[in-house]
Amino acid sequence: MKQVVARAGKVEVVDVSPPVCKERGLLVRTEFSLISTGTESWAIGSTEPIGTSNVVKSSSLAGKAVRLSREVLRQEGLTGLRDYADMVRHPELPLGYSSSGVVVQVGRDVTDIVVGEKVACAGEGKACHSELASVPRRLAARVPEGLSMKEAAFSTVGAIALHAVRTAGLQVGESVGVLGVGLVGNLVAQIARTSGCRVVCLDLRDDRLELARKLGVGQSFRVDDPSLASHISNFTGGIGLDHVFICAASSSSEPINTAARLARSRGQVIVVGRVGMEVERKEFYQKELKLLMTRSLGPGRYDPVYEEQGVDYPIEYVRWTLNRNMEAFMTLVKSGQIDVGSLVGGEYPLPSAAEAYDSLETQSKTAVLLRYDQIVEIVQRGTPVVGTMQAQASGRISVALVGPGVFAKETMIPLLKRGEDFSLRWLVSSDPVHAKQLERRYRFEKSTCDYSEALADKEVGLVVITSPNNLHFPMLSSALRAGKLTLLEKPLCISRGEFEQVKALQSETRMPVVVGFNRRYAPLVLEIQKRMKRMDGPFVVNYRVNAGFVPANRWSQDPNVGGGRIIHECCHFFDFFNFLLGGGEPKISVETAGITGAETVARDNISVTLRYPDGSLANLVYVALGSKSMDRERVEVYGQKSSMVLDDFKELTVYDDGKNVIRLPRSDKGHGNELEQLARLARGLPSSIISTEEVFSATELTFRVDEASRRTLQI
Repeated sequence: MKQVVARAGKVEVVDVSPPVCKERGLLVRTEFSLISTGTESWAIGSTEPIGTSNVVKSSSLAGKAVRLSREVLRQEGLTGLRDYADMVRHPELPLGYSSSGVVVQVGRDVTDIVVGEKVACAGEGKACHSELASVPRRLAARVPEGLSMKEAAFSTVGAIALHAVRTAGLQVGESVGVLGVGLVGNLVAQIARTSGCRVVCLDLRDDRLELARKLGVGQSFRVDDPSLASHISNFTGGIGLDHVFICAASSSSEPINTAARLARSRGQVIVVGRVGMEVERKEFYQKELKLLMTRSLGPGRYDPVYEEQGVDYPIEYVRWTLNRNMEAFMTLVKSGQIDVGSLVGGEYPLPSAAEAYDSLETQSKTAVLLRYDQIVEIVQRGTPVVGTMQAQASGRISVALVGPGVFAKETMIPLLKRGEDFSLRWLVSSDPVHAKQLERRYRFEKSTCDYSEALADKEVGLVVITSPNNLHFPMLSSALRAGKLTLLEKPLCISRGEFEQVKALQSETRMPVVVGFNRRYAPLVLEIQKRMKRMDGPFVVNYRVNAGFVPANRWSQDPNVGGGRIIHECCHFFDFFNFLLGGGEPKISVETAGITGAETVARDNISVTLRYPDGSLANLVYVALGSKSMDRERVEVYGQKSSMVLDDFKELTVYDDGKNVIRLPRSDKGHGNELEQLARLARGLPSSIISTEEVFSATELTFRVDEASRRTLQI
């Protein structure tokens, strides 16, 4: 499909893979999308190429650039460095966040919208200038009967304006100033007028003031008029403005201080636009002004529980959510109380998007629409792929990588590229623009948003899944049924119910289940294991993890998305203990530190003791309270008058008859060796890759510890 992006400071229409409808979302065929002059101009400017002079001027930026360049050069060579430099110097962003269209597919968990309904869509990265949009249910509002799709495309920007007016709490008869009457400012002025307020519009552009006058919004003055204070005094009977909305876009703080000078004593200044915030204290103090900020479309915006999980706020507690604001704005437009048609200065077909953006410089109106004439074909996802695993005796193993997050980009993809065992065939991402960008950056053969497309490719010999944890179970299940060898980044899954289903599916398919418990492959860990095999037990193993603080609202802390930190990360360390001390079912004792509020999260600071059948003890101290300047991980192993200390997988100190130190050039947590062993498994060769039984053992232990942490009992 076609989509509009900003790249290197310019607007381009590019071909990308169509998005996939999510379970709590909608797939919408776009009919119109609105170009927002302020926000999108800033987005385009943010992709301006970064020149050498820009880097040199900043010592911190220069230092970071050197460090990253060295690392990329080490991992990927000169070709990788060139690709990295091209991506950094030419950032790319999807444009658009307000559109309208027709629903062509409905997610499984959506029960109140059907295919064929007309909706208005909202959200950066969601309601883009693209032929198809995958939108969470709460970011889509029904278009009322009788409202045109052109008008519906204004709903997102209209909801921003409406939320600003609600935040101010306007009352009938009050005086309102709107500083900056571009698109959002004009709508704020119209809504304030409709609310029974007297409105004055202020701007530096005469054409925008004239547009406001033609719409009958109220009086209009240039903000640089020497007599502005006198005009406002006359307008308000010498009192000053009750409310001043700042809808301008400027890095200067002059708008906010101008607003303060025009407001009455104990009035309000409401910041809606992106402006400087260096407030002159005197005016605010002497008038005892209130300074309010408004955030986007209203309650629910940027809340993942509302947006992504689709949990609505009860209307009796939150009357106006972002979705209800969108609906209310469209009702105002339908009734004729708000005029959006007069704001449109042009309508362009999607292929002419660059021309549409260029017109903004000379446009006397405040809005431009993109029209979608081409009806893009909706590719129906086929039935689940079914297959059997085939060993690949020779040639490179074609890889499909799913979920290219930070870990994948910094660790897995460079390792896959560097080795001679693999070739990068598919990159799968939920974001069409991101998928295409990373396809170019890392030189994948293809990219897609449809996971099943990659699974259906007979050339794919390995699937690497690094997606969010809540997607591990369904993605692994699909790969097992397709007969694809899969490396799944930890954890295996996030609930016992999923775990039982994985075991049943593995028993049915007989496919190996490989989870990325990479520490067992680390060179210094293998050295520890080799030495332990020459000793008689029991052993005592202490593992200290200085994990760092993670806020409670981070995805990894959400039990339904990340599973919490015990499941998300501690599974690594339980596999580590099993690897060194053998299997069995150890007795578990868990203690958790208290919660003090903002600095701690439940079960983020834990002490776990495992007593193995042979009498060995394993102690995990997982801490989120520590300093970032401290090394992250330290392991101590004691047994038969020997001690070993491993520091951050870079240095191993052995205390035996004397002291022996083994140092590596850099920390090695075993990812490279893991991929080597995985390649041997794919080729049908002897391999030390983790067994399915070992994966299940570590996962079972993880769930037992997680359950014990909620009871703090020995079990």
